[in-house]
Amino acid sequence: MTQFSASFARTASALLLSLVAVPALAMDFLEAAPKQSKVLIDNDKVRIIEVKMSKGDKIPMHTHPAAVVYVIKAGKVRWTAEDGKVSETQGKDGDTLYRPAVTHAHEHLEASHAILVELKK
Repeated sequence: MTQFSASFARTASALLLSLVAVPALAMDFLEAAPKQSKVLIDNDKVRIIEVKMSKGDKIPMHTHPAAVVYVIKAGKVRWTAEDGKVSETQGKDGDTLYRPAVTHAHEHLEASHAILVELKK
């Protein structure tokens, strides 16, 4: 093997490994939950989304910027964080929460309804 072909093979192998090692980027929430979400406002400051989840809805891994959530109807939710950690929450009707930017998936163990205000920079 020539020095050029050996160098090319090492470079190609390194490039291939770097592509495989990079995790897939999570999708936007609207892509992950198109049937459960309705955009109410989308401008350069905020995106306000009405979210109605049914019992059994499973939403795949997705991202949100920092957001404020107003819970109209609370329901029990099982969350899976980007690192694989699983937790469950049970909020209360009328809860208002600030959430920093997050990547997660969720399964709805009960129906819920909320207004999500995603903050834009």
